[in-house]
Amino acid sequence: MGKLDKNLRICGECGIVYTSVSFTKYINQCPICKSKRYEIIIRKSDND
Repeated sequence: MGKLDKNLRICGECGIVYTSVSFTKYINQCPICKSKRYEIIIRKSDND
């Protein structure tokens, strides 16, 4: 996934996973329910 996997979030309301960046703007709320509650997903790779 490259750089996008560093910006993964999980919504605190509906539970979907989304990224906080797109190609055109920074996203600061859930695209489905518009909640601003989230938790950052920390992903470990084989190289870490």
